[in-house]
Amino acid sequence: MNRLRPLFFLLPLLLSGCKVTKPVRPMESYEDPFEEQVSVINLPIDIPVDELQALLNQQLYGTLYEDNNLRDGDKMMVRAVKQGDIEIGIDSQSITYSVPLDLWIRYDLGISTAEATGQITLDFKTGFDIGADWEIRTQTAVAGYEWQQKPRVKMGFIDLPVGFIADLVLRNSKWRIATAIDDVVREQFNLRKTVEEAWKEMFNPILVSEDYNTWLTVNPQFIGMSPVQMGNNRIQATIYVETRPSVKIGQRPDPAFPRPLPPLRISEVEGLDFTLHLNTKVSYDEAERIAKQELIGESFSYGRRSVTIEDLEFFGQGNNIVINTTLSGTYNGSIYLLGTPVYNTLSNKLEIKNITYTLDTKNFLFRSAGWLMKSTIKNKIAENVNFLLDYNLKDLQEQFQEQLREYEVATGVILNGALEAVDIRNAYLTADGMMVDLALKGNLDVRIRGLSSAQD
Repeated sequence: MNRLRPLFFLLPLLLSGCKVTKPVRPMESYEDPFEEQVSVINLPIDIPVDELQALLNQQLYGTLYEDNNLRDGDKMMVRAVKQGDIEIGIDSQSITYSVPLDLWIRYDLGISTAEATGQITLDFKTGFDIGADWEIRTQTAVAGYEWQQKPRVKMGFIDLPVGFIADLVLRNSKWRIATAIDDVVREQFNLRKTVEEAWKEMFNPILVSEDYNTWLTVNPQFIGMSPVQMGNNRIQATIYVETRPSVKIGQRPDPAFPRPLPPLRISEVEGLDFTLHLNTKVSYDEAERIAKQELIGESFSYGRRSVTIEDLEFFGQGNNIVINTTLSGTYNGSIYLLGTPVYNTLSNKLEIKNITYTLDTKNFLFRSAGWLMKSTIKNKIAENVNFLLDYNLKDLQEQFQEQLREYEVATGVILNGALEAVDIRNAYLTADGMMVDLALKGNLDVRIRGLSSAQD
């Protein structure tokens, strides 16, 4: 025991020679992230029947049927010309069409011919369904006819076969009219093409704010549709998209590889509003870039001592953010501050609360540079870090609202929306940035540009 006693006398001398010159850098560590929530975007589609009617009248006009041969067995020449607008009606299962026609008839009497005119309305009905491949399939059939004015001979009295004439006109014009109706529906409502184009687009990042390098990626997981509803002179349905959207503030994220369009699933949709959960990312690089604009070069004095901020670095330790501040001047080196991201329910802002020096930094400053603790440097950093997050999150709602005006999600398909609120649900740190779970609430409306301009 006596042999060890000299060592105890030497130990204080050895320790006094080990002078600490700078605080120890905190160790990086990160908690498990919150589980991402699936968001559902409802896209209501509303097609006024009068717009469909205008489009069909553009497609069908003039002579719809003409027979110029008296010697083909029916003893007649017939010309059927569209007389007025086609009228469309709907019921719960199908679309009906009334096609008014002016008729000109030349009838073979054997020794001479006679001309007659008349007016007839042909009625058609279109049934449709949507396959698992998102293709609209229609089938238009004749529903009947009604004479508005039976054929009358211009000269003399001749008993014309009125029923035969009606059947002849119907039989020979129904193919063209029914085909035209099916073509209009197929071309103007190419559902698969529209949905597939929108589906692929949702895998590409969208620049929401150029000023703050804010990118939205929708990341669709599934897409389906509600049953089609027809009534009150409108055709309505809702397309719903299950998504895991994310927002990144920083460099443009790489596009995700688009998955194939899933088979159509028809199911009821509850409500038309949406709540979109956005896993918003503020990269440390981007946070540092913006904070440096405000803080680099800032000097702080206390008496005859002063320091200047030369650099900033952000990283995580658990659920706290570490702010590594490099100083030059009376003190040269780093000091480390800790803060906790907290959601303020009253202001609806994300704030960095309880910013303080790390324990090792505090001990170092007490021993070597206590005057720094009396300066305003900590408060200045805290103000600018809060401003960074507050301003971006506050501005995000305005940027998203701007994107929801006249946004073309697919060729000719225009999206408009109203963003009612932005709530912050969770905040946590990852190895490369600060993550915030935002909940955006609002509603959307979809219109088809080509259809809506049919009457222009």
